[in-house]
Order: sequence, then C-alpha cells, then structure tokens
Amino acid sequence: MEMCSFGDLSGPFIPPARGGQPSSLIVLLHGWGADGNDLADLAYPISVRFPGAAFFVPNGPAPCKMNPAGREWFDIDDRVNGPVVAAPVIDVAITAALDGLNLSASALALAGFSQGGMMSLHCGLRHAAPPAAIVSFSGALLRHDDLADGVNYPPVLLVHGTDDQIVPFALQSASYDVMQSRSIVVETVACDGLGHGIDPDGLSAAIAFLAKYLPA
Repeated sequence: MEMCSFGDLSGPFIPPARGGQPSSLIVLLHGWGADGNDLADLAYPISVRFPGAAFFVPNGPAPCKMNPAGREWFDIDDRVNGPVVAAPVIDVAITAALDGLNLSASALALAGFSQGGMMSLHCGLRHAAPPAAIVSFSGALLRHDDLADGVNYPPVLLVHGTDDQIVPFALQSASYDVMQSRSIVVETVACDGLGHGIDPDGLSAAIAFLAKYLPA
C-alpha cells in the first residue's frame, strides 16, 4: 500500500495483486469521521477475486466537525446540498485516476460505506462516463430529483444491515424503489442482525456482484 493523489484527493493506493498494469480500478469511499485507512483493508479480500484491480481509497476533503482526526465528504447535517457540493471533487479525482492508470470508466467500480456509500451512489449515477458498477454499503440515495428515466445507468448493489441504528435499514428499500422507478438495474442484500458495518456475507455479495461487470 502506498499514498497517492488524484485530482485534489489523496489516500491509500493499492496496486494490482498480480503486479503490472491494472485491468480495473475500484474506488472505495469511507464513512463519516473515518479516512481512507478505514476501508483500505478491503482491498485484500477483493483482490483475491480481482488480482488485476488497483484500489484508490481517498480521504474525504474536509475534517469531520465532530471528529477532527477523521474526514467527511459533506456536513452530515446537510443531506440535501451536501452531496451536490462534494461530488465535483470526487468526479475530478476519478477522472484523473482513470487517466493516470490508462483505464476507461467501463473498468471502474465505485463503492463506499455509509456517507461514502451515499457519495458512491450520488456520483456513480451522474458521472459523465458511467462506471461499470456501484456498491453502497449502509448508504442511501439522498438526491434523486435530477435522475431522469431512460438514461443508461450503471448497475447498483445496496448492502445494508437490518439492525443499522445510524443509517436506518428502511433507507435501503426507499433507495431501491426510487432506482427501480428510473429503470436502474439494482439489487439488494439484507445482512440479518448486522448494525452499521460491513460483514463477510455483505462483502462476499459485493464481490460476486462486481464479478458480473468488472474485469478481473
């Protein structure tokens, strides 16, 4: 693992397990009050299935107001405009990473946990060059007023713990319903008894989902 910067975002970068030029890029967006190191360890189990994948796990652009040692993508109290403000810096970083690795967006997966899951949905469904797939762990689709029907959206997986007390599990079905109404291919995984986190079953489901869309 090394530290790398793309656009204005920096964080852990994990090159392909097999070495050489990456065949895909998986961007992981951390949760509120954490940083890129929080999700960087996911690269190993995912790379077993995707040995050609590179991983970029950027730190959020701003210090977390409740935990200055951590970072945030947007002010947690502004769930309406926050994602809109945060999106451009993520979009620029993704474009720079793809360019730097000589990959197209069809080789990109955008995933995230909690607030990072919210941003993976927000950016992935709107990025000028759609990613191959989006995974949201314990996230939600906060904005959907600008999502038109009939657009060629990337496929989405929503993974959520049934006992989540931070981002309520009910937001999974609410997000699913909106995406279905926009003809987005969306799947859900409910992790029974899980709180606000990622468990082995949810991670395995995400890897299986990505395997349908992403080069190994």
